[in-house]
Amino acid sequence: MSGPKVVELRQEGWRDGITALKQIIADLESGELEPIQSGVLVLMGKDGGIETFAFGPRGDDVTSLGLLRIGERIIVDSALGEE
Repeated sequence: MSGPKVVELRQEGWRDGITALKQIIADLESGELEPIQSGVLVLMGKDGGIETFAFGPRGDDVTSLGLLRIGERIIVDSALGEE
C-alpha cells in the first residue's frame, strides 16, 4: 500500500470559489485527478461562517482529521517556500 501523494498547492487562477470547484470536478471526471478515496472541504463564507465536509469511501472522522493535517503541512510548506 502506498502513502498519500503530495502535490503542489494550487493558488493562482483559483480565486473564484465556484470556478475552482467546477475545475476540480472536471479534473476528476476527466481522470486528470485520481478518484477520491477521502476528501475534506472547508469553506468560509464572506460573513465568516465555516462549513466543513468529509466525503469519499474512506471519509471517516480519523482519516478526515489526518487529511486536514496533511493539507495544513502542505500549505505551511508552500507559504515558507519549501518543497
